[in-house]
Amino acid sequence: MKNNINRYLNKLLVQQETELLGIALNLKIFKLLEDDEHTAHSLAQKLCSDRHNTKVLLDGLVFMDLLQLTDEIYTNKDVTKQFFVYDSSQYCGDVYLNRKEIINNARKMTKSLVKNGCGEMVDSKHPKKWANAAKIVLKQEQKNLISPVAVNIVKNLKEFKNMSKVLDLGCSSGIIGLEMIKEHPTMKGVLFDYKEVVNVANEHIKEYNLEDRVTTLNGDMEFDDIGSGYDLIWCSNIFYFFKDKKEVIQKIYDALSPKGILVSAHVEIDNNNMLDKISYFYFLFLNMQKRNKLEPMELSNIFEEVGFRSINSYTNHDMPMTPFQIHIAKK
Repeated sequence: MKNNINRYLNKLLVQQETELLGIALNLKIFKLLEDDEHTAHSLAQKLCSDRHNTKVLLDGLVFMDLLQLTDEIYTNKDVTKQFFVYDSSQYCGDVYLNRKEIINNARKMTKSLVKNGCGEMVDSKHPKKWANAAKIVLKQEQKNLISPVAVNIVKNLKEFKNMSKVLDLGCSSGIIGLEMIKEHPTMKGVLFDYKEVVNVANEHIKEYNLEDRVTTLNGDMEFDDIGSGYDLIWCSNIFYFFKDKKEVIQKIYDALSPKGILVSAHVEIDNNNMLDKISYFYFLFLNMQKRNKLEPMELSNIFEEVGFRSINSYTNHDMPMTPFQIHIAKK
């Protein structure tokens, strides 16, 4: 039936899957299954949990293609081993749990936002919140999900091997910039963000043993100096928060060395294109806070206006959750 309501009723079931995975991560079930063989009964004993409902949970994870069941033994699938086994090198469980919490909180606020608007949320900035996230959640996300994509993008630039100075603008944990610098034998770098966030990034610089090649600047990039003479500037997910994007992009342009390159990674949404559905709902809560939703061609047009001589744009589907538009703009 063309107008079958099940299409919408079935969307409610996604919440069940979301909860099951969240419970499994909080109980570190995937780690327990990696360490030892377990049936539902033996795992329930290990967890001191209800035997029947532990089996219901495990079977749900099988349906979600996170576990496989063979002769009553539950084992992790490859994707589970890679991203959801606690303490694995690419563990992203905290990323999932954090995004789940954000979406749950956003859902509770949505009705109020629709009825009453966002009030003072439009101009609010949260350096302490970003700093706390940068310690674990954003560090995980940047290291395991974003930096492999970002490093691949910049390493494929023919100019990369001759670059000497890079800026990670709005660096958060700083991991993206650090991974880029790690891939270059002599390049030096600057990590820029709010003071509270940069304090976290400084700890990560020490972890990477790159104190001799990486420094930090702190401030508000809308109003403060971001340095100069950069051969490469990387920025992602920052332009939504500026009242005057052109002014910030002009500052970026001026901070680049002659023939310097800006690499921008942002979500762009065309409300008339149903293929942008995932991006639309990814940005829904920010949109309701009146953040600047980016439309196709908006950034590339500003890049051209401020003077970039060459702009290469394409869609990247390897970023977490939703496609990102990559712009490589050369001065």
